[in-house]
Amino acid sequence: MNAEPRTMKVADIMMPQVVTANPGTGISEIARLMLEHRIGTVPVVDAERHVVGIVSDHDLLRHPPKDSLRAWWLRLFDEDAVCLEDIAAARYRAVGDVMVRHVTTVSDTTPLGVLGSLMRRRKLKHVPVVHDGKLVGIVSRSDLLDALMKDWTSPGHGAAPHH
Repeated sequence: MNAEPRTMKVADIMMPQVVTANPGTGISEIARLMLEHRIGTVPVVDAERHVVGIVSDHDLLRHPPKDSLRAWWLRLFDEDAVCLEDIAAARYRAVGDVMVRHVTTVSDTTPLGVLGSLMRRRKLKHVPVVHDGKLVGIVSRSDLLDALMKDWTSPGHGAAPHH
């Protein structure tokens, strides 16, 4: 009697060590953590490790203070314009001011096919992984790609196609 192949789950590929922040963490601290750990995304959690937001390097550069007259003037011509003065002022703000609050998460038991579809449809680069509502890991596009490549080149599937 042959056992059916086991479907890989998010828990099989996620990174369990996650650099996190809380909503009161300063933006300069987040930037330091990103540079130190060579990461582009930091989940924001409460005291019980519930995901309450997520912040990326893109968020840090895209959300400088809106009260700058110069920034307002430049944004009349280019809505994505960023002033260096605004970035310097932003370092005194908290991550809760710039984080994305509506975070897509997945369970550690989510099949990889579901994860891949979700990441593709929502154009996600990183997804926090939860178990019983609490953060237990993070998964990235490269984690998913790595798992797919290992699966495609496994003995049961033959070699990856060459073009």
